Amino acid sequence: MVPRDLHHAPVGRGRQAIPESLGSLVSQKAQGVNRHGTVSRSIFPVARAGDTVSPSGEEPSMASPKFMTALGPGLLFAGAAVGTSHLVQSTRAGAVFGLGLLAVVILANVIKYPAFRFGAHYAAATGRSLVAGYRDLGWFPPLLLGAILILADGFAVAALSLVTAGIVKVVFGLEVSILTAVALVMAAAGAFLIIGGYHWLERLNKLFMAVLTVSTLIATVLVLPKVDWSFYPASAPPIDMKAMLFVAALAGWMPTAMESSIFASLWTVEKAKDMGTKPSLEGVLADFNIGYWGTAILAICFLLLGAGIMHSGAVEPADTAPAFAAQIMALYRDTLGAWAVPVIGIAALSVMFTTCLTAFDGLVRAFVAVVGALRAQPQPDQSGYEKKAYAATLLGFLVAAFLLLYFFLGGFKGFVDFVTSLAFLTAPVLAFFNHRVMMGSSVPDGDRPAPYLMHWSRAGIALMLLFAAGYLFLVFT
Repeated sequence: MVPRDLHHAPVGRGRQAIPESLGSLVSQKAQGVNRHGTVSRSIFPVARAGDTVSPSGEEPSMASPKFMTALGPGLLFAGAAVGTSHLVQSTRAGAVFGLGLLAVVILANVIKYPAFRFGAHYAAATGRSLVAGYRDLGWFPPLLLGAILILADGFAVAALSLVTAGIVKVVFGLEVSILTAVALVMAAAGAFLIIGGYHWLERLNKLFMAVLTVSTLIATVLVLPKVDWSFYPASAPPIDMKAMLFVAALAGWMPTAMESSIFASLWTVEKAKDMGTKPSLEGVLADFNIGYWGTAILAICFLLLGAGIMHSGAVEPADTAPAFAAQIMALYRDTLGAWAVPVIGIAALSVMFTTCLTAFDGLVRAFVAVVGALRAQPQPDQSGYEKKAYAATLLGFLVAAFLLLYFFLGGFKGFVDFVTSLAFLTAPVLAFFNHRVMMGSSVPDGDRPAPYLMHWSRAGIALMLLFAAGYLFLVFT
């Protein structure tokens, strides 16, 4: 349930016409001319005199077709999160430490919630993405975001493709090299995104997330009797430098990299285009909360699966993508039975492929938006330019990620740890930008987050900054 203090200001019973003056004001706001003199256009339909709005107190029922249709960006967020951070890192955490790092998983999800939420919240309140909000703060935030997208997320594309390729080899029994499997994954993902676009991405993600969620919850319930419920099992390794570095890697992408908050804002904007109407703030936040807290529960489930099967059986996580994928399949086989292996194999492959799709899509949309925000003027044919820029940027990131794997592919665990550790260091910076944007003048007073959320955000930023500083101290001393 969305807190009542986050609802729009009431406009009375039934439907009320928007006055001429308000229609004019909304039209002006939709033009989005910011203090830099550049146009930051809202894609939400402009309200005009005589248009009607639903009272904010009338929240759609979660079982209603209208609400189900509105679901999308939040589930895409979940799809992007459940891949490497959950399927790989959470399972590894349970396999090596038992329940010793359960508190880390929970704490990471809790302290990062406001920063991630602000992406969907800002887009629903203003009709603009966080990239436009970053540009309002000056040149530095979008430039830094662009650098993070190239460096950190470029590695992330490689890591996700590698994990997915490993599952492809196991599920289909392909006798090809891992790089060949990576090329197949990248080609399939690129073709789907360019041809299908947001519309089919969202629908495919809903189906695959439903399959993996149900199967994972069933497997988790069945494995609970095998879990050692000690707070920190005696069989877990000592808390040393190696353990602390893994904690940083685990927390860095838990539930996912902070850049996904920008992706969430872009998906919210794109969802409005796809629906042809402005979504309500309440609906957007409900969708996001379902995706966010749902993926937090899945992270705990994968940790329990790793603890109940691999840790209790003293199974060491493999250091190659195909071998680790085989271990993931074994988790489900040992809990559900051999009959479930093909079903779960397809489900795991489906979700990892969806993670690739959502992460690739979000990254490319964000990078194109950053370039657009830094231009003085929009292109004459903005829609055509964005489509061409999207395809060219996607191709560029995929080729760069493949070359990265071709020349520098080493240990699977080390490669994933490097990617997730980068996210650990950049998270407090992006969380700070998100906080600043939500406090900006572009957010209507009635749509601002409640005071407790802003305090929660400040505390989260402080903790993330403290942990990042501690990580750097450990690495360089």
